[in-house]
Amino acid sequence: MYGNNKFLLIVMLVICMTSYGFKCNKSVGCAEVVYNFEMGIKAYPDKDSILIGDTIWIEINEPVIFKDLTGTGNVDYSNAANLGAAISFAQLISVDSTNDKVASKFKYLLMSGSSVERQDTIKYWEYKFSEQNGFYRFKLALIPREKGVYKMFIGNANNVYRNNNKCTKANFIINFINTNQHYYFNKVSFPGIVLSGKTGVYLFKVN
Repeated sequence: MYGNNKFLLIVMLVICMTSYGFKCNKSVGCAEVVYNFEMGIKAYPDKDSILIGDTIWIEINEPVIFKDLTGTGNVDYSNAANLGAAISFAQLISVDSTNDKVASKFKYLLMSGSSVERQDTIKYWEYKFSEQNGFYRFKLALIPREKGVYKMFIGNANNVYRNNNKCTKANFIINFINTNQHYYFNKVSFPGIVLSGKTGVYLFKVN
């Protein structure tokens, strides 16, 4: 009798350990978004028009502690594994006429962060932000090669996970802060659409 009970105990222990292992494997691949944050980005100098060869600086310098927009409070979201953004452009040509394959019309000099390889660089350039001394940092120099009116888009960062927790994820809304975004240039191609508020959009003219 004792031998049978011991055998059953071993079997149950093996089943529990196996189930726990499946649970762990499932959690590694889960896609649960728990947090929603906002991150600021700046563009400078404050000029709506620049010359070919001039530089527009794009910069992020944000602490790793963020306020959850859903009301959880402040969250330390340091050690992120895949926090970054894709940058794209549209050239505003005339009313209802744009060209979104103009990323090659700029030279890119990365000062802080790292680049992410993509196959569609005719439209997008993607970067990961670095973490330094309790801050997420990113700094990029954009140097235009051709004249035109341009609309730059900073993409949001979704499903961002941490190296020490691949299950819990966060979405980051990336908006320009302390930046004149020159929304009035939008009328070149979209005269009936008025942009306002905080967005990840920045417009400028190259003469």
